[in-house]
Amino acid sequence: MERKPLLIIAGLVCLAAVIGLIILFTGGASLTAGTSVYEDGVLTTPVHYNGEPKDVWFLYNIFRQDTLLSSTQVCESESVLGTLIQGDSVTELQIDLSPGEYKVFIYVLERDEGTKRITGFIQNIQIR
Repeated sequence: MERKPLLIIAGLVCLAAVIGLIILFTGGASLTAGTSVYEDGVLTTPVHYNGEPKDVWFLYNIFRQDTLLSSTQVCESESVLGTLIQGDSVTELQIDLSPGEYKVFIYVLERDEGTKRITGFIQNIQIR
């Protein structure tokens, strides 16, 4: 009976060690995106980053929502060069979009060998 509390404590210590290793290997950096806005032929997305500067690609795939269950791809793999810096910045894609509803997929990829994906965002926008 005395072993049960010891096993629980050992399990919690192991869990804390795993979480610590995850934070260590991810560098503790985070990247978030605000709401994308389309104006005058430019799709602008605010981003917030809290890590070391990093050269990246912003890769866009855009789908027009035709109906609830149907969509048409209007932009496949459009890339924009960028550098993530600590704090707030924006990424911009010049593209002609007609009025309607769109689903925008933005992937952030490292510009190093192997082009590892850092994160991705899905945005819904409506153009009037």
